[in-house]
Amino acid sequence: MEQYIAYNLALGIVQTSTKRKQEIGQTLAKLLEFQPGPLGADGGIDGVIFNQDGELIHFQSKLSQSKLNVDHAKLLYADIMYHHAVISVVLAGIGYKKTFKERLFAHPYLEKVKIHLLTLVDVLAKTDNYYSALEDLPKLRLFQEIDWKQFR
Repeated sequence: MEQYIAYNLALGIVQTSTKRKQEIGQTLAKLLEFQPGPLGADGGIDGVIFNQDGELIHFQSKLSQSKLNVDHAKLLYADIMYHHAVISVVLAGIGYKKTFKERLFAHPYLEKVKIHLLTLVDVLAKTDNYYSALEDLPKLRLFQEIDWKQFR
């Protein structure tokens, strides 16, 4: 998919209701075969799976209309540490502010955690970020099978 088409689709998705975005996050978690968290307040997790070594992989969907900021970085770090995640996949609606990445990666103890910061555009347009995340989560390919019309 062309990036400009992916961007316009992403804009349509992030402009839906909060409830609808939560349903999308839960659907994505199920599609990736994560154990989905509950709708609403989910303790920082939309889904988890455990790898063959029993280590936790964390999925969080934040389909905000604005770029994720420093406060989101603090919460993500806290969730990664609390849940002892070895891989964290975050799906943002629009993207991440520069300060998000600066703050997140300035925290200690993240050197052993793989973090994939994706956007809807990354997933829809299959960007380099998407392909990098595929190395850890091959099931991301299943995003292409989503019928987005179901979320109208």
